[in-house]
Amino acid sequence: MSDDDLKKKMEFIIEQQADFAARLGQLEEIVTRFAQATADRFQLTDKRIDELDERISALVNAHLQTEESQKKTEESLRNLIAVVDRYFSERRNGRSEA
Repeated sequence: MSDDDLKKKMEFIIEQQADFAARLGQLEEIVTRFAQATADRFQLTDKRIDELDERISALVNAHLQTEESQKKTEESLRNLIAVVDRYFSERRNGRSEA
């Protein structure tokens, strides 16, 4: 192999290495951007999950308050029904003067 052929092969190898290094740099940049986008997405998802947890907790608390209020309303309604029932029962039995 002549010196000229050897120089051409060496230049070819050097060009290939430079091309490889440039492509590797591009790939590293792509991977870095992808990793950052993924991290950003995870952060956004975590934030949304936290917000959903807060909303669910608020709904659960509102539901518990509604149940408690409903129990009180039912008790009041039962008492009212008992009073009205007693009133009409007494009127039917002739105990009340009209």
